[in-house]
Parts: sequence; C-alpha cells; structure tokens
Amino acid sequence: MNLIMLSRELLLLLEDCKKRFELLKEKPEKTEDLFFREVKPAFDLASEKIKDWKPEADQWVKINKPKYIHSAQIDSTIDNIEQVVLQSFYKDINKQRFNNLHNSVEYVLKSILNEINDYQR
Repeated sequence: MNLIMLSRELLLLLEDCKKRFELLKEKPEKTEDLFFREVKPAFDLASEKIKDWKPEADQWVKINKPKYIHSAQIDSTIDNIEQVVLQSFYKDINKQRFNNLHNSVEYVLKSILNEINDYQR
C-alpha cells in the first residue's frame, strides 16, 4: 500500500529533522546561502512527499474511519511537518516546542501505520 510507504518516508524525514535540530549548537545566521543551499531543498523534498501522502491519507481516513485519526488531523499534520522541517534548521523556537511538533506528527504517522497493520490481520 502506498500510504504505508509514504508514511514511513515521512517518519524518516522527521527523524532527520530531529537529528539536525539536536545537532545545532547555536542559532545559525539566516542567510540566503543557507536558505537556498539547505533549507529550500529539504522543504521542497518534504512538500513533494506531503503532496503524495495527503490524498492517500485523506482517502484512507474516509474509507476506514479510524477511531483516533480524523481528516482535520491530516491537515494539521501537514502544517506541523512543514514547521518541523523549517525549524530544524534554526533555533528560533525552544526545544520543547520543536519536540511537541515532532511528537504530534510522529503520533499521527505511527497511528496510521498501526491502524493499517491492525486492519491487515
């Protein structure tokens, strides 16, 4: 199933963001070079994955009506993924806020994977 593969890819992307954020020791200078060399390519990659994931996730929620995942969460998850990607390059928010965003996305993605796994049994 494509949703499984896409959700796993987003989880890997999320993990990369967390590692990058944790390795930042100080606030990097917000330069155009940093933006175009690192931030934009990472954001574009995430956007491509999200673009593929969203219709799959929406369709899955519509058909399967999982107890703890709703279509509004799919939209929130997309916004949160984008924030996690962007914030992983800059220390503009505190660690707790970043971790809350990260954990929220991780929860939705893992919940979808767990639900799919339960349906397949």
